[in-house]
Amino acid sequence: MPIRYITILAAASILASACSLDVDYENQFSDPDAISTPTAARELLATAYSGIPNLEYDLSVFSDDFTPTYWANTNPTAGNAYRWQPQSIQDVSLTAWPQYYTVIVGANAVLERLPGIATDTDEDRALIKEIEAEAKTLKAYCYFQLLRLYGPDYNDNPDADAIVIKDKVEMQTLPRSSVRESINEIRRLLEDAMSVGNRSMTSTHWLSVNAARYLAAEAELYCGNYDEAAKHAGDIINAIGMDALSSDEYADLWSDSDCAERIFTYGDINIAEGFYISIVYDKDAGDFFSVNPTLAKSYEDGDCRKEWSVYPVTTSTLGYQPYMGKYNAMRKKQKTISMISKQRLAGAVFIQAQAYALANKDTDAIAIVNEYLDLRGASGIDTNLRGTPLLQAILTEKQKEFVGEGERFFDLKHYRRSALSNWTVSQAPDRRIDADDYRWNWPIPREEYLYNENMTQNEGWPKNSFDE
Repeated sequence: MPIRYITILAAASILASACSLDVDYENQFSDPDAISTPTAARELLATAYSGIPNLEYDLSVFSDDFTPTYWANTNPTAGNAYRWQPQSIQDVSLTAWPQYYTVIVGANAVLERLPGIATDTDEDRALIKEIEAEAKTLKAYCYFQLLRLYGPDYNDNPDADAIVIKDKVEMQTLPRSSVRESINEIRRLLEDAMSVGNRSMTSTHWLSVNAARYLAAEAELYCGNYDEAAKHAGDIINAIGMDALSSDEYADLWSDSDCAERIFTYGDINIAEGFYISIVYDKDAGDFFSVNPTLAKSYEDGDCRKEWSVYPVTTSTLGYQPYMGKYNAMRKKQKTISMISKQRLAGAVFIQAQAYALANKDTDAIAIVNEYLDLRGASGIDTNLRGTPLLQAILTEKQKEFVGEGERFFDLKHYRRSALSNWTVSQAPDRRIDADDYRWNWPIPREEYLYNENMTQNEGWPKNSFDE
């Protein structure tokens, strides 16, 4: 095996096992011959992609997408996660934080090596620019996910501690940047990436210009720049076309077929096959969770989202249950799960609709949502809605689109003081999560502040919360 591939594989192994920002990475890529071509740089970037966490199931349990079945009472892990027991959040956090930073370190390694790669052709020079754009988009993706999980919402306090901005491969003892500073870094990375375009990358397994636009739209919506959010989302809609939202394309989202609606897809079949397996109690007896019954009943007949989101099953023990469909249904039907959609056109539609509604462009918001609903085979929302009721209607349709995909958790955190302020009313008495509950901001793993005096912990979480 060539030395270049040995080094890349060794780097992937070290990156995958890294658990702290305070690990010395500077010798991981010391072989000067390892990353000497655009192809080698892309191979190293691929190892970074492979470390992206898949938190969709956990985030759906933490939101109101699901309701526990009888079997959840037999599984303390499932029941405690649904009730937001601190240990359950710590367990997910302990994995999520280092996984995202492992990806960031991999992207930084690529960015550090690119200037040293000799390029003799215009094709190679263009490829280097596109790899750089991808690496920056990948960093922005991880930063934004970390920001929404570990930092307070922008509307809560933009100057509060959020995440660590890490630009170098070597060990650094860095303080946390504020929410505002984190958004500015995400914005900088995406502006750089979008200026390149990355239009030649057609595979949705790589972060294209549309993926960068999607992140930019999400970030601007998150921090209240509604015109910019709507513009970025509109660029995606114009580039892909609303026809990609047809019911036929929707069905392809959950298979290994090509799908025009996909923007960014996680395509590691070995990981995808294990995706959502934690929801299953027994293949015959049932699952730990079903789709929230109120949500399940809200789908109309003919709505393609109903067919793929709700998987009705009747068992001798539990009777009828509206089980989670999508990837879970694929497994029950013994079909291969080969990819996980991280970004798709419907998300851009809902970003634009929310931005319009929040900017008091009610007519525009209703128009884009109703065009989307018509393509999905559902009735449109009331054209007389305005203000908060309009935003609530948009968020309801968004939950019906993304049920079980983790999106609802972020909406609950962002809108818990406004449009979704009453979301806990229908929940079990032992599961009321108030708007000011400390658990909305996940705990920083102990390893990050054990040797870093600049690191702070989120309020409510003790620094010894990860003692072994």
